[in-house]
Amino acid sequence: MTAPIGSSVARDVQTAAATWRPQRLSEKGGDVQDPLIEPLWTGLRVLAVVDGDRVTFRDIDGDAIEEFDDVAGELVAARLADRLILDGYLTHQVLQEPAAIARRAAEAKSSDAPTMSQMWFGNLLRRGGRKAPSVEQTERAAPVVDGDVALVMVDILWLDDDPLLNVPLLERKRILESAVGESRLVRRGTFVRPPVDTWLGSWRSFGFSRMSYKAANSRYLPGQQNPQWTVADVPAR
Repeated sequence: MTAPIGSSVARDVQTAAATWRPQRLSEKGGDVQDPLIEPLWTGLRVLAVVDGDRVTFRDIDGDAIEEFDDVAGELVAARLADRLILDGYLTHQVLQEPAAIARRAAEAKSSDAPTMSQMWFGNLLRRGGRKAPSVEQTERAAPVVDGDVALVMVDILWLDDDPLLNVPLLERKRILESAVGESRLVRRGTFVRPPVDTWLGSWRSFGFSRMSYKAANSRYLPGQQNPQWTVADVPAR
């Protein structure tokens, strides 16, 4: 019998791929114990399923994404295991040219007016009473930009024959480092532990407007909202 959508029950990587969805982040805030802090990527949230030389990207509704063959090819080359399920984002943020990043940082220092890049990445937030899009809205938005898109991996849920949902997040991060290499179009997301202040300027210059707090000991709940995964705004200054 097929497991219901969102269930953690899965016999193999393909069953898991068909039933699991990305864990949801809570926008209510709250007290996260021993947090790992990450910039919140702007792009299409996906589960990347690797089964040998076959790669499938599935969005937060479970629909297969029939694009990004170049990313899939580099992921096959970067894998260090036969079967994987990775949580990540298809985004162009990680591929930005250094000159563009430096220019945006200079503009942010010289003016309070939002740049076009800031508008795209959601830095308007609640200026003038306008409400920022929800995390789910931004995770459904395909990265409609010129140029290449990369996969930024933030979590690993399956390794060869083993589901990793009950493994603590920090340990899953370590497993991810040993299970997948990196290339131009396949990257591992960054995370830090408090204090985060020294990283905020760099994150702002890359266009990040929000960040996530995830409990280091948290387990993964496919398709569900976890109160130990929350979202906060990156301070303007």
